[in-house]
Amino acid sequence: MENINQQAVADLHEANRQRWNNHAAEWKRLRDEDGIWRRCHKEPHLAFEGRAFETIANFFETLQGKRVCVVGSGDNYAAFALAGLKANVTSVDISEKQLADAAERASELGLKISFVRSDAADLQSLADNSFDLVCSTNGFFIWLADLTRVFSEIVRVLKPGGHYVFYDVHPFQRPWKDQVMPIEMKKPYWERESCPGETHWTIADILNSLTASGLDIRRVIESPAVNSRFWEGPSYGPGQDESLQDWKCNPRAGLPVWLTVAAVKL
Repeated sequence: MENINQQAVADLHEANRQRWNNHAAEWKRLRDEDGIWRRCHKEPHLAFEGRAFETIANFFETLQGKRVCVVGSGDNYAAFALAGLKANVTSVDISEKQLADAAERASELGLKISFVRSDAADLQSLADNSFDLVCSTNGFFIWLADLTRVFSEIVRVLKPGGHYVFYDVHPFQRPWKDQVMPIEMKKPYWERESCPGETHWTIADILNSLTASGLDIRRVIESPAVNSRFWEGPSYGPGQDESLQDWKCNPRAGLPVWLTVAAVKL
Protein backbone atom coordinates (compact mmCIF):
# COMPACT_ATOMS: atom_id res chain seq x y z
CA MET A 1 0.00 0.00 0.00
CA GLU A 2 1.19 3.47 -0.79
CA ASN A 3 1.94 6.08 1.84
CA ILE A 4 -1.24 7.71 3.09
CA ASN A 5 -1.56 11.20 4.53
CA GLN A 6 -2.63 10.51 8.12
CA GLN A 7 -4.19 13.94 8.59
CA ALA A 8 -6.33 13.28 5.52
CA VAL A 9 -7.30 9.93 7.03
CA ALA A 10 -8.26 11.58 10.31
CA ASP A 11 -10.27 14.26 8.52
CA LEU A 12 -12.15 11.70 6.44
CA HIS A 13 -12.93 9.52 9.44
CA GLU A 14 -14.13 12.56 11.39
CA ALA A 15 -16.46 13.45 8.52
CA ASN A 16 -17.78 9.89 8.61
CA ARG A 17 -18.32 10.12 12.37
CA GLN A 18 -20.48 13.19 11.83
CA ARG A 19 -22.34 11.49 8.98
CA TRP A 20 -23.23 8.48 11.12
CA ASN A 21 -24.24 10.70 14.03
CA ASN A 22 -26.54 12.59 11.69
CA HIS A 23 -28.08 9.37 10.38
CA ALA A 24 -28.30 7.54 13.71
CA ALA A 25 -31.96 8.33 14.35
CA GLU A 26 -33.05 7.15 10.91
CA TRP A 27 -30.92 4.00 11.19
CA LYS A 28 -32.44 3.29 14.59
CA ARG A 29 -35.93 3.60 13.09
CA LEU A 30 -35.06 1.16 10.29
CA ARG A 31 -33.69 -1.38 12.73
CA ASP A 32 -36.69 -1.04 15.03
CA GLU A 33 -38.92 -1.83 12.04
CA ASP A 34 -37.32 -5.20 11.33
CA GLY A 35 -36.76 -5.89 15.04
CA ILE A 36 -34.00 -8.45 14.47
CA TRP A 37 -31.85 -6.82 17.17
CA ARG A 38 -34.24 -8.21 19.77
CA ARG A 39 -33.42 -11.76 18.65
CA CYS A 40 -29.66 -11.78 17.98
CA HIS A 41 -28.61 -12.63 21.53
CA LYS A 42 -30.72 -15.81 21.37
CA GLU A 43 -30.34 -16.53 17.65
CA PRO A 44 -26.75 -15.42 17.01
CA HIS A 45 -26.63 -16.61 13.40
CA LEU A 46 -29.00 -13.72 12.55
CA ALA A 47 -26.18 -11.24 13.15
CA PHE A 48 -23.84 -12.67 10.53
CA GLU A 49 -23.73 -13.35 6.80
CA GLY A 50 -21.29 -15.09 4.50
CA ARG A 51 -20.80 -18.11 6.80
CA ALA A 52 -18.96 -15.86 9.26
CA PHE A 53 -20.78 -17.31 12.28
CA GLU A 54 -19.93 -20.82 11.15
CA THR A 55 -16.31 -19.72 10.67
CA ILE A 56 -16.05 -18.31 14.20
CA ALA A 57 -17.54 -21.53 15.58
CA ASN A 58 -14.88 -23.53 13.74
CA PHE A 59 -12.14 -21.72 15.66
CA PHE A 60 -13.85 -21.49 19.05
CA GLU A 61 -15.54 -24.45 20.66
CA THR A 62 -17.12 -21.97 23.04
CA LEU A 63 -17.00 -18.19 23.38
CA GLN A 64 -17.99 -18.24 27.03
CA GLY A 65 -15.50 -16.11 28.95
CA LYS A 66 -13.57 -15.15 25.81
CA ARG A 67 -12.67 -11.50 25.33
CA VAL A 68 -14.16 -10.31 22.06
CA CYS A 69 -13.97 -6.93 20.32
CA VAL A 70 -16.44 -5.92 17.62
CA VAL A 71 -14.78 -3.08 15.75
CA GLY A 72 -16.87 -0.73 13.63
CA SER A 73 -19.85 -2.18 15.49
CA GLY A 74 -22.56 -0.04 13.86
CA ASP A 75 -25.97 -1.50 14.64
CA ASN A 76 -24.26 -3.87 17.12
CA TYR A 77 -26.10 -7.02 16.06
CA ALA A 78 -22.82 -8.94 16.18
CA ALA A 79 -22.05 -7.55 19.64
CA PHE A 80 -25.47 -8.65 20.90
CA ALA A 81 -25.03 -12.11 19.37
CA LEU A 82 -21.57 -12.65 20.87
CA ALA A 83 -22.67 -11.34 24.27
CA GLY A 84 -25.57 -13.80 24.11
CA LEU A 85 -22.95 -16.54 23.73
CA LYS A 86 -21.44 -15.40 27.05
CA ALA A 87 -18.39 -13.69 25.58
CA ASN A 88 -16.99 -10.59 27.30
CA VAL A 89 -17.75 -8.12 24.51
CA THR A 90 -16.27 -4.72 23.80
CA SER A 91 -18.12 -2.78 21.11
CA VAL A 92 -16.11 -0.11 19.30
CA ASP A 93 -17.56 2.41 16.89
CA ILE A 94 -16.70 5.90 15.68
CA SER A 95 -20.24 7.23 16.23
CA GLU A 96 -21.22 8.04 19.79
CA LYS A 97 -24.89 8.22 18.80
CA GLN A 98 -24.83 4.74 17.31
CA LEU A 99 -23.22 3.49 20.51
CA ALA A 100 -25.81 5.26 22.66
CA ASP A 101 -28.60 3.52 20.76
CA ALA A 102 -26.81 0.18 21.08
CA ALA A 103 -26.24 0.68 24.83
CA GLU A 104 -29.95 1.38 25.28
CA ARG A 105 -30.86 -1.79 23.42
CA ALA A 106 -28.26 -3.89 25.28
CA SER A 107 -29.76 -2.71 28.58
CA GLU A 108 -33.24 -3.70 27.39
CA LEU A 109 -31.94 -7.14 26.42
CA GLY A 110 -30.05 -7.57 29.70
CA LEU A 111 -26.66 -7.80 27.98
CA LYS A 112 -23.44 -6.63 29.57
CA ILE A 113 -21.32 -4.99 26.86
CA SER A 114 -18.54 -2.42 27.13
CA PHE A 115 -19.06 0.40 24.62
CA VAL A 116 -16.04 2.39 23.44
CA ARG A 117 -16.10 5.35 21.06
CA SER A 118 -12.98 5.18 18.96
CA ASP A 119 -11.66 5.44 15.43
CA ALA A 120 -10.78 1.94 14.21
CA ALA A 121 -7.44 3.33 13.04
CA ASP A 122 -6.56 4.45 16.58
CA LEU A 123 -7.67 1.99 19.28
CA GLN A 124 -5.45 3.59 21.93
CA SER A 125 -7.98 2.99 24.72
CA LEU A 126 -7.67 -0.78 24.22
CA ALA A 127 -4.71 -2.65 25.72
CA ASP A 128 -2.15 -4.67 23.79
CA ASN A 129 -2.69 -8.44 23.56
CA SER A 130 -6.11 -8.29 25.22
CA PHE A 131 -8.65 -10.03 22.92
CA ASP A 132 -9.18 -13.63 21.88
CA LEU A 133 -11.31 -12.57 18.91
CA VAL A 134 -11.81 -9.38 16.95
CA CYS A 135 -14.54 -9.25 14.34
CA SER A 136 -16.01 -6.75 11.92
CA THR A 137 -19.13 -7.02 9.83
CA ASN A 138 -20.86 -5.71 6.73
CA GLY A 139 -20.16 -2.10 5.82
CA PHE A 140 -16.93 -1.67 7.77
CA PHE A 141 -14.24 -1.35 5.11
CA ILE A 142 -16.03 1.17 2.93
CA TRP A 143 -15.62 3.84 5.64
CA LEU A 144 -11.88 3.25 6.14
CA ALA A 145 -9.20 5.35 4.47
CA ASP A 146 -6.17 3.36 5.70
CA LEU A 147 -6.56 -0.41 5.88
CA THR A 148 -3.01 -1.11 7.01
CA ARG A 149 -3.31 1.15 10.03
CA VAL A 150 -6.64 -0.42 11.03
CA PHE A 151 -5.32 -3.96 10.65
CA SER A 152 -2.18 -3.02 12.60
CA GLU A 153 -4.37 -1.86 15.49
CA ILE A 154 -6.36 -5.08 15.34
CA VAL A 155 -3.12 -7.08 15.50
CA ARG A 156 -1.94 -5.01 18.46
CA VAL A 157 -5.05 -5.67 20.57
CA LEU A 158 -5.25 -9.38 19.71
CA LYS A 159 -3.61 -11.93 21.95
CA PRO A 160 -1.00 -14.17 20.31
CA GLY A 161 -3.06 -16.94 18.75
CA GLY A 162 -6.11 -14.68 18.66
CA HIS A 163 -8.32 -14.53 15.59
CA TYR A 164 -9.70 -11.77 13.42
CA VAL A 165 -12.82 -12.75 11.47
CA PHE A 166 -14.66 -10.41 9.14
CA TYR A 167 -17.37 -10.54 6.56
CA ASP A 168 -18.24 -7.67 4.25
CA VAL A 169 -19.79 -6.97 0.89
CA HIS A 170 -17.60 -8.63 -1.73
CA PRO A 171 -15.59 -6.04 -3.69
CA PHE A 172 -16.92 -7.55 -6.93
CA GLN A 173 -20.31 -6.05 -6.07
CA ARG A 174 -19.03 -2.48 -5.81
CA PRO A 175 -18.56 -1.40 -9.46
CA TRP A 176 -22.18 -1.85 -10.55
CA LYS A 177 -25.20 0.40 -10.74
CA ASP A 178 -28.08 -0.74 -8.55
CA GLN A 179 -30.64 -1.54 -11.23
CA VAL A 180 -31.33 -5.22 -11.93
CA MET A 181 -31.33 -5.10 -15.73
CA PRO A 182 -29.45 -4.28 -17.79
CA ILE A 183 -26.31 -4.85 -15.76
CA GLU A 184 -24.23 -1.69 -16.05
CA MET A 185 -20.97 -0.52 -14.51
CA LYS A 186 -20.75 2.79 -12.69
CA LYS A 187 -16.96 2.69 -12.30
CA PRO A 188 -13.95 0.40 -12.87
CA TYR A 189 -13.29 -2.23 -10.21
CA TRP A 190 -9.90 -0.66 -9.39
CA GLU A 191 -11.26 2.86 -8.87
CA ARG A 192 -11.38 3.28 -5.11
CA GLU A 193 -13.34 6.50 -4.71
CA SER A 194 -17.07 6.25 -5.21
CA CYS A 195 -18.75 9.10 -3.35
CA PRO A 196 -17.53 11.38 -0.54
CA GLY A 197 -16.49 9.39 2.52
CA GLU A 198 -16.52 5.98 0.85
CA THR A 199 -13.58 3.91 -0.35
CA HIS A 200 -14.07 0.82 -2.52
CA TRP A 201 -11.15 -1.49 -1.74
CA THR A 202 -10.20 -4.42 -3.96
CA ILE A 203 -9.62 -7.95 -2.68
CA ALA A 204 -5.90 -7.38 -3.18
CA ASP A 205 -6.02 -4.19 -1.08
CA ILE A 206 -7.74 -6.00 1.78
CA LEU A 207 -5.74 -9.23 1.82
CA ASN A 208 -2.34 -7.63 1.20
CA SER A 209 -2.91 -5.08 3.96
CA LEU A 210 -4.09 -7.86 6.27
CA THR A 211 -0.97 -9.96 5.81
CA ALA A 212 1.37 -6.95 5.84
CA SER A 213 0.03 -6.12 9.30
CA GLY A 214 1.12 -9.48 10.69
CA LEU A 215 -2.01 -11.61 10.38
CA ASP A 216 -1.86 -15.11 8.92
CA ILE A 217 -4.87 -15.95 6.75
CA ARG A 218 -6.50 -19.26 7.62
CA ARG A 219 -9.71 -19.17 5.59
CA VAL A 220 -11.24 -17.19 2.73
CA ILE A 221 -14.89 -17.70 1.79
CA GLU A 222 -16.81 -16.17 -1.11
CA SER A 223 -20.54 -16.74 -0.89
CA PRO A 224 -23.87 -15.69 -2.41
CA ALA A 225 -26.77 -13.92 -0.76
CA VAL A 226 -28.95 -16.43 1.10
CA ASN A 227 -32.17 -14.68 0.04
CA SER A 228 -33.35 -11.72 -1.99
CA ARG A 229 -33.30 -9.20 0.85
CA PHE A 230 -29.70 -8.31 -0.04
CA TRP A 231 -30.98 -6.78 -3.27
CA GLU A 232 -33.98 -5.03 -1.71
CA GLY A 233 -32.51 -2.48 0.71
CA PRO A 234 -30.99 -2.15 4.20
CA SER A 235 -33.16 -4.68 6.01
CA TYR A 236 -32.51 -7.85 7.97
CA GLY A 237 -36.06 -9.02 7.26
CA PRO A 238 -36.98 -11.67 4.69
CA GLY A 239 -36.79 -10.80 1.01
CA GLN A 240 -39.88 -10.45 -1.16
CA ASP A 241 -38.71 -11.14 -4.72
CA GLU A 242 -36.93 -14.47 -5.03
CA SER A 243 -36.36 -13.90 -8.75
CA LEU A 244 -33.52 -11.59 -7.69
CA GLN A 245 -31.61 -14.71 -6.60
CA ASP A 246 -31.59 -15.99 -10.19
CA TRP A 247 -28.53 -14.70 -12.05
CA LYS A 248 -30.46 -14.87 -15.32
CA CYS A 249 -32.88 -12.27 -13.95
CA ASN A 250 -30.33 -10.42 -11.83
CA PRO A 251 -26.82 -10.92 -13.26
CA ARG A 252 -25.15 -9.57 -10.10
CA ALA A 253 -26.48 -12.64 -8.27
CA GLY A 254 -23.99 -14.62 -10.35
CA LEU A 255 -21.14 -12.90 -8.50
CA PRO A 256 -20.14 -13.51 -4.88
CA VAL A 257 -22.01 -11.22 -2.49
CA TRP A 258 -19.99 -11.76 0.69
CA LEU A 259 -16.26 -11.96 1.37
CA THR A 260 -15.39 -13.67 4.67
CA VAL A 261 -11.86 -14.03 5.97
CA ALA A 262 -10.44 -15.61 9.11
CA ALA A 263 -6.89 -14.79 10.18
CA VAL A 264 -4.74 -15.43 13.23
CA LYS A 265 -2.07 -13.49 15.07
CA LEU A 266 0.95 -15.75 15.32
